[in-house]
Amino acid sequence: MDATQEAVIAWLANGETGLSSETMAFWLAFGVRKNDESYPHDPDDMDRCLKLLHHAPGLRERLPKMAEMSKIWAALVARWDEIEALQMYEIGLGWTKAQSAPKTYALMREVINGARKEAA
Repeated sequence: MDATQEAVIAWLANGETGLSSETMAFWLAFGVRKNDESYPHDPDDMDRCLKLLHHAPGLRERLPKMAEMSKIWAALVARWDEIEALQMYEIGLGWTKAQSAPKTYALMREVINGARKEAA
């Protein structure tokens, strides 16, 4: 077991988890598909995913692998840096700057809806 996997296990045991962040953790750290459709739907989900990456920074370089999960994951990963930067600007990690993230939510919906249309 490598240091990143150990960090992920500690995060799973003690962190603020959700379906999308758990999907990331299992796939990126262990190659286990938990749920292909559990992607971040909103800034709350995104915050949990970002907390995972903060806790287990070794996963960040593996993030492109999430594109293998689904077309929606692929679309989110393609614009991850943009979504993350906007979220950090609007609310910060753990909602430390504000209580709402309307611009981040709008961007996420744009990306997700675009991927759904493309898949149809």
